[in-house]
Amino acid sequence: MRFGFFTLCVLALATTSGYAVQSPKIPALVMTSPNSADANYEDKCSNGGNLDQFNRDKFLKLMLADKKSKLSQLKVALLNEIKQSGDEPRGEGVHIGEWNQTFHDRSGCGTNTNSYSAFVVTVTGGNANHTVVKYLVTIDDDDNAGKRTLKIRNIRPINLRNDN
Repeated sequence: MRFGFFTLCVLALATTSGYAVQSPKIPALVMTSPNSADANYEDKCSNGGNLDQFNRDKFLKLMLADKKSKLSQLKVALLNEIKQSGDEPRGEGVHIGEWNQTFHDRSGCGTNTNSYSAFVVTVTGGNANHTVVKYLVTIDDDDNAGKRTLKIRNIRPINLRNDN
């Protein structure tokens, strides 16, 4: 009984004494051009821990909001293509799919080079649906001793099927 009470007291002291592990603060992402951004992390040897999803998602949102970015211009061009074809866009008309890691190389604890890719799809139609993968977009997400750099690597057209 005394051992159980003692254990509870030690646990209570440990959790209220400020020694609890806290996750590192996510630094601000700074756009360096319409197609690239940087963030500086405190951990210079993170073993990939600096490659958080939050800043990657923020980078993509900021690029889509910037009319000068390649990703935003692609979306506008595809919407214009839909409009000129006479089709009606379904939903937003242009959808960027899930991002998947397509390249990874880690050298030691502080250097990570990574690429993530997603399909860009047009979705049109009324009673009939027409969904076509049009492009493959790849971004780089690299960490070099705490300096994280995100940028567009390339946007490649894909013609999987051309049924008219």
